[in-house]
Amino acid sequence: MMDMIRVYFSDQPERFEKAKEAFNKQTSGLLSMKEAFAIAGPLTRGLALRNAIRYAVKEMKFLEGFEFFISTLYKKGIYFVINSTGYSITTEVIKALYGPEKIYAVICNQLIFGWGGDNHKVIEETELSQLVKNYFRGGEKERRYDEILATGAVKLGIQDEGEKANLLFAIAETLKIPRQAIAHIGDTMGDSGGIGAVARNGGLGIAFNYNQALKNYLEEILKNKKFPGTIILAGPKKKASSLKLLLDIILSYSS
Repeated sequence: MMDMIRVYFSDQPERFEKAKEAFNKQTSGLLSMKEAFAIAGPLTRGLALRNAIRYAVKEMKFLEGFEFFISTLYKKGIYFVINSTGYSITTEVIKALYGPEKIYAVICNQLIFGWGGDNHKVIEETELSQLVKNYFRGGEKERRYDEILATGAVKLGIQDEGEKANLLFAIAETLKIPRQAIAHIGDTMGDSGGIGAVARNGGLGIAFNYNQALKNYLEEILKNKKFPGTIILAGPKKKASSLKLLLDIILSYSS
């Protein structure tokens, strides 16, 4: 999210530095989600929809094996839900690139776009989804992708870190999936509540490609608490992490 600002507002480096500081504090547990986005949201003001889409296509780095990972889950009948504090514009691009059928649901935050960046001419999420689809169906040259701009407002689909698990439980309930059959995967302190809550309900919490703050937190609670479920630290953050290890863990757990 902050890299989107770095790439497309390179002539205003102070925007990126402010966003970076806010998100670093949030992923380390020093700022709440609401506090971080109150700082970072306005820093996106003026970002063209075209550039938001381009960022997800050209700049965003997926872990090695991402397409194979979601394709395998789909073939195995395992529901894959993106449960992220990232923006819905990014998840719409992911669905367009890899197939919407492979992503059962999305829980995320909404970066609000409007005509000319106007808060009174807001693009609704259903229209935004159609715009992304149209972009990949040959409409990328249309002028509207430069005229629709981020307003600087963010609608939080996830109000706080602890809410991630509750939103996941609600989806599982509609599918009649017991909480013991849920796996929650995360890499920062923003996922600590979700990992812990899923494990407390008998499911599987996985820290993968995790940062030091999440590792320290989970090791501490594992020392002092017992869970009906399982918490696994599957590998620290590094430049070239592969999703193969993660896929092996999930398939083993689901068998």
